[in-house]
Amino acid sequence: MLKRLFGKGTFLDPDVEDWHLQTWGLLLQRLGAQVSLAETPVALPTREYFPPTEATGHARAEHVFACVKSVMGMEAWPVSLESQTERRGGERIAEFASTEAVDAPAGTFRIEADGRVVITYSPELVDRPGDLVATLAHELAHYLLASHEELVEDETHELMTDLAVAYAGLGLFGANAAFSFGQHGDAFSQGWSSQSSGYLSPRSWAFALAVFARLRGDDGGIEPYLKPEIASLRRDALRYLDKHPDLLATLRPA
Repeated sequence: MLKRLFGKGTFLDPDVEDWHLQTWGLLLQRLGAQVSLAETPVALPTREYFPPTEATGHARAEHVFACVKSVMGMEAWPVSLESQTERRGGERIAEFASTEAVDAPAGTFRIEADGRVVITYSPELVDRPGDLVATLAHELAHYLLASHEELVEDETHELMTDLAVAYAGLGLFGANAAFSFGQHGDAFSQGWSSQSSGYLSPRSWAFALAVFARLRGDDGGIEPYLKPEIASLRRDALRYLDKHPDLLATLRPA
């Protein structure tokens, strides 16, 4: 894909923007047979997608996990959900100083030697359902991409996994969670925790949501549920894409 001349007027850094568009092309090619973008549900934080439950603790996480799997069309995919060990806070060592707690990832994905698939989550997320959904969707997106070796081995795999979350219809949660984590820098220096890196920035999430909406034909009504800062960025990205229809022309079905 040709870069815009000197990158002037691009919504993202030119290299980052080209990566976004190229990766959307890859996802459409690789996942289209599994999850047609036109038929992808757009998950909202409503009873339709996340029925209420009286469950608490891990049982509540299991309930949310089942809802996320349903949105992603992965109900029958075998996978175990495990809670991580509770994290400890930092230790106060002086009046104005303290040691920092060691941050574990909000979620993890692994395939055991026997083929068993395991996803873990931080138990603190149970009381932050939006962040829990975003984390579980990201880890399930790892599973979604796992059979595509060339995608798994790509150096931007974590970023690609976030775009797969948007592709699967859960971008609203990923975008809102990205902003709440107070991320900084460009699209290639983000993470769910201070130890992680490579996840999409709020601006990149806004662009991803705009691309999703234009490729799909609608956005499923996510605007009222987006955090105001993300919603504003997404509107800017939509206007940008509408002014430059050539950017998505090669990604749309003929």
